[in-house]
Amino acid sequence: MRRTRRFRIGAVAALLLLAGQLTSPTSATADASSGAVGAATCGPGSAPENGVQGEVPLVDRDSGRNTQGYSCNLSLVGHYQGEGASWVNPTYGHCAYLSSSFPSTLTAKHPGVSVVDVSDPAHPVLSATLTSPSMLSGTWESLKVNQRRGLLAAVSGGAVVGTGFFDVYDISHDCAHPRLLNGILGTQLTLPVNLLGHEGSWSPDGNTYWATGLVGGAITAIDVSNPATPRTLFVGSTGLTNHGVSLSDDGNRLYVANLAPAGVTIFDSSSIQNRRPFPSLRQISAISWTDGLITRATVPVTFSGRPFLVAWDEFGSGSVRLIDIGDEQHPVATANIRLAINLPQNVDLRRVDTAGNGLFGYEAHYCTVNRENDPTALACGFFQSGIRVFDISDPTAVREIAYFNPPAQVGKRALLLNSDHANGIAASLAPVLSDLSNLDLGYPLLEVGPANLSADYCSSPPSFVGDELWVTCQDNGFLALRFTNGSYRPVP
Repeated sequence: MRRTRRFRIGAVAALLLLAGQLTSPTSATADASSGAVGAATCGPGSAPENGVQGEVPLVDRDSGRNTQGYSCNLSLVGHYQGEGASWVNPTYGHCAYLSSSFPSTLTAKHPGVSVVDVSDPAHPVLSATLTSPSMLSGTWESLKVNQRRGLLAAVSGGAVVGTGFFDVYDISHDCAHPRLLNGILGTQLTLPVNLLGHEGSWSPDGNTYWATGLVGGAITAIDVSNPATPRTLFVGSTGLTNHGVSLSDDGNRLYVANLAPAGVTIFDSSSIQNRRPFPSLRQISAISWTDGLITRATVPVTFSGRPFLVAWDEFGSGSVRLIDIGDEQHPVATANIRLAINLPQNVDLRRVDTAGNGLFGYEAHYCTVNRENDPTALACGFFQSGIRVFDISDPTAVREIAYFNPPAQVGKRALLLNSDHANGIAASLAPVLSDLSNLDLGYPLLEVGPANLSADYCSSPPSFVGDELWVTCQDNGFLALRFTNGSYRPVP
């Protein structure tokens, strides 16, 4: 019952494998060896996984056990499902923003980006819907908040590139009712600013928004010092391909996640940050690895004053990595955080579990930390493994402390018009690309048809809010979770 029509794609898989193995003469190479991170010890009230760490077993998908979900030291406080959500869904204050999926959002009950008021975490409610051009046309991975200035923005997104619009909202005064700042004559229309968009990120000071476009490593820097009149500062390229970006606290370093080869490139962005004439990006260094494919994004942190990056891959069973950039000319990967389901010996489990459930498997898509300096906890939204939380207070001895994999929304596709998992790309490459080190081209099957929704896609960055964790998964929508059993202690 779970199988859909299949087409052979051996050539495609081979090309993707080749892309993953490309190397750069300027790159350092990370050590690929790593076991699984220590599994969480689940206390009272938990509903633990019954497969290997991070797995939703095929037997559970077939029996219906997956529709109950799995939890360990995290309990559900409140829930707003709405019509689901797309890839990235930020929070600010007591509000959450659920991104839109184009074109299905046009026929949704509430088209555009949904604003959820979480003043009462036990009863989140819809407070507004944003329908300016970028918000209505699909934000993909560009819907981002700048915490310092209280700004919400997105570009017109797309699976490869989006073009044209860039919308900026003030959320600092009333996060539940954002106010469009760059509308034309008080309307919901905006003027085109961005050239190419897929992913986006703010400089920490909130004066520059960066958009990347995957193809050709396209990157645009947009000046938002006056949000009412954003303007393009810089258009260029970071290389053959790129993905998510982040910046140092002073904005003078740009950390670019690479699609191929998997890895991170560090650029000097100071001439753009400081608005110098004829600005440019200057590459400082790069690091790559072969045990993963398509690096998703980065998060800058410090441990005892030394700078690190958190980086992760969204294909190829790649791990979440800690990268020491204390010597930015020679970055070094110091830790690989990998679930047991992603180990090479579990490749056959991954293939049968994830077949028929869309493009992605058990990899991470977005991560966040509880604070930038000396973080003690890291939370990641994994696709089919749910929300995973790790103790990183000792970065040399990372361990898992909690997880929450929400109930599978089997049979509810018609209700989930803003979920790209339910209504977007329906091809399944996950079984093919589950292990690059042991890629079996004798199993080159592209399954075409609706995803079976046998596990949700928790693709959005979680947010630490006191003793709670606010998360959004594509099918379940917004979830307010609370840590239990003393598994996590909030930090200032």
